Amino acid sequence: METVPPSVLEARWAAWIQEQNRRGARVAATLALAIVPFFLIIDRAAVPPETLPWFLALRAVQLGASALVLLACRSEWCRQRHLHATAAFIATLGLAIVLMTPMLGGLRSPYTAGLHLAMIGAGLLFLWPRRVVLLVHFGVVAAFVAVNASDLRRIVLLHEPLEGLQVLLLASVAAVVSAGQLVGYGRAREQLDNRVKLEAAGETLARAHSDLQRLDAFKSRFFANVTHELKTPLALILSPLELMIDGELGELSEPQRATLRSIYLSGARLLRLIGDLLDLSRLEESRLRLRVRPQDLVRWLRSLVAQVSPLTERKRIELRFVADVEVSEVWCDLDRLERVFVNLISNAAKHTPEGGSITISLSEEGEQARVSVEDTGAGFPQELSERLFERFFQVDSETAQNRYTQGGTGIGLALARELVELHGGSITASSAPGRGATFTVTLRKGRSHLPPEVLERRARAEMVPNERRAKHSPTDWTAQFAARDEFRLLDVFDATERRVVERDPDEGARGRTVLVVEDTPEVTRLVHTVLRQHFRVFTAPNGVRGLELALKQMPDVVVTDLMMPEMDGFELTRRLRQDPRTRHVPVLMLSARGELTDRLEGMDSGVTEHMSKPFNTRELLATVQKLSQASDAAAERVLIQQMDSLETITGGLAHEINNPLNYVRNAFTRVRIDVTEAFKMAAPKADGDAERARITALEGRTLRMFETAQAGLSRIGDTVALMRRYSREGFARVARSHDVFAGARDVATLVSSSIGRPVELVLELEGEAWVDCVAEELHQAISNLVQNAIEAVSDETGRVVVRGELLASEVLLTVSDNGPGISADDRARIFTPFFTRKAPGKGTGLGLTIVWRVVHALGGSITVESEPGRGASFCLRMPRAPKGAA
Repeated sequence: METVPPSVLEARWAAWIQEQNRRGARVAATLALAIVPFFLIIDRAAVPPETLPWFLALRAVQLGASALVLLACRSEWCRQRHLHATAAFIATLGLAIVLMTPMLGGLRSPYTAGLHLAMIGAGLLFLWPRRVVLLVHFGVVAAFVAVNASDLRRIVLLHEPLEGLQVLLLASVAAVVSAGQLVGYGRAREQLDNRVKLEAAGETLARAHSDLQRLDAFKSRFFANVTHELKTPLALILSPLELMIDGELGELSEPQRATLRSIYLSGARLLRLIGDLLDLSRLEESRLRLRVRPQDLVRWLRSLVAQVSPLTERKRIELRFVADVEVSEVWCDLDRLERVFVNLISNAAKHTPEGGSITISLSEEGEQARVSVEDTGAGFPQELSERLFERFFQVDSETAQNRYTQGGTGIGLALARELVELHGGSITASSAPGRGATFTVTLRKGRSHLPPEVLERRARAEMVPNERRAKHSPTDWTAQFAARDEFRLLDVFDATERRVVERDPDEGARGRTVLVVEDTPEVTRLVHTVLRQHFRVFTAPNGVRGLELALKQMPDVVVTDLMMPEMDGFELTRRLRQDPRTRHVPVLMLSARGELTDRLEGMDSGVTEHMSKPFNTRELLATVQKLSQASDAAAERVLIQQMDSLETITGGLAHEINNPLNYVRNAFTRVRIDVTEAFKMAAPKADGDAERARITALEGRTLRMFETAQAGLSRIGDTVALMRRYSREGFARVARSHDVFAGARDVATLVSSSIGRPVELVLELEGEAWVDCVAEELHQAISNLVQNAIEAVSDETGRVVVRGELLASEVLLTVSDNGPGISADDRARIFTPFFTRKAPGKGTGLGLTIVWRVVHALGGSITVESEPGRGASFCLRMPRAPKGAA
């Protein structure tokens, strides 16, 4: 409540209590003047003749005091001393009655009822503070006791307590009246204080309301002036753009034309918005006029549906028109009504899924024409049916799955209602979530309901819209542009546009991928334009679709909006961080809200970078490039970790296998010698030719098994030697001349043995191929290719070929397989960090990234050739070095 200074409260209280007590004094004096004469009649009948003169004198005092108070109530003296005057008046009346009691029964006198009446009247009519209340009421009681003291002594001496009941009753009445009067005094003060505060608050609100009205009027005038002035420079922007798009100012590439077309459409949307704002400003100031004439709604709506149908068909939405009558004539301004119905149709198209339908129906009821626009979209809660028409209202994504002002300014439906009501009609909305929505426009026939002040009286009011448009000056480009179908139906065009960005024919040649998640098509096109020369760009309209694409495409960077339907940017980031496949992907958050709380929440959800809208395009490109380089750095770290881990593991395994292998070799040699000697000793002792033949057969089979075992031991020995050679201590990670073919033979054999699948491995590596490289890194790259090839093929029929070829200045190393092959989309992203088609936990998605990095670090290149079902072939080209060069 409004704060009021204590001095103001005190002043108001003093003035108010003065007035209340003055009125109470006037009422009390008037009542006394009216009642006391009746008491004189009672006195003459009840009072003995010898004491009657005293009674008459006391009555005269009461009447005189009442008359004096009644006269003094109008004076300033009484106002200033209202407490003294009223207290003295009641005390005078009470003391007069007190003096009467000894002469008529003392403590038992019936005149004590007059004292009760005086105290109760004072309690009801006067507002006194505590000191005055106690002084007057208990002063009267004390005077009554004092005047009748002799009776009181007699009661005490004779022990007659019932005689003192009058004193007790009088004191009780005084106490009750005093308590009531004090409570009333406090409540009156509290009520007055609250009233003063409310008055102050009301005055403040009235001033604020007046200021707001002035500001609102100023805003409307400013809005109208600014938006009107914006039309001229906007026309100067759109007109040259149109010439450039049409090729009148020179040839353009398709990406350049697409960019200019996006700018052109954005300018058209701005022109539409300016027109809406101007209409709203005119409606606020009651300056919008209608150019009405009789129109056939059936013919006009059928024509509008015919124009809009090709646009809705792009989204596979069926648009129907149904009319109960052949002709429905209504006086209206078709330009304004077209704005209403185009808005309703665009809203319906926006929220109707593919394969849905929109039905426009017209019916007549008496003197009314009713047009309904019904869709099969997601609908909205019925409790929001009125709020949808409020200016700038937008339904929260938490409240409704689809927002009927989604992606807009929130003025479309508000403007539609005001335009319909300007025609004397009404518009309503009805829906239920999941059951579509119905918007109904009701228009009255005739023109008597149209107020004269809303009608345009110029001669052009009698023209039909197309005739009026034709009368515009050819130089009025803005008016001509507004008459075009592409501008009139722009909202429906946006609502049914399915293609946000066009795919570039050469996008597969770009090694990095960016996913843009944005619900505003214009922003998506801008980001695509900025990034398309450097990245392969995928787009998604909301967080749900963005998460699906992220898991499918495994992008290098995700650029996402904050506020989106179905799933916002924070939730999308949290989902990406929860999935091991996308946990590492950097996220750039774009937001029109740059508050610190949003940035902190973004950090909590895992956002890597935050950028406010509107953003600088150069900064956007630099940030995305920086984030993609962070992915490369992550791949580099994984490569080093894999190299270190492989050296440690192979060294340990070689040491642990070599010792028991030596034991087996020695024991095997001894066993072979002893078994051979045993067969030689057993042959001469054979009993007959059959037994001798049996011994010979056993000896041959045993020797063949020994040869097989010997071959296995030799293969294990070669593998251990390769592992020890690969991981020997002091092997520095520096570039040196290295025989690639020899390394490929060792690595391919090692990988094939470790995987242990029945796959045919063919090595076609003749001669020596010297390359200046870091041997460990090149071995890792070849290992990744061979391992991928072996894992891709099937058992028994699988075949992997490692082929080498020496050219004049290059060394070619090809790893081919007869596996299922690689799709075109996957080939475009196969070297992207963390991209993998393997199941979760089966790979990091860095293997081929490491190969690409190692080969390019040598100044070489890597290409992949594949078709689904025909295997894959990876070809490494590396600069050739002189044999044995350091």
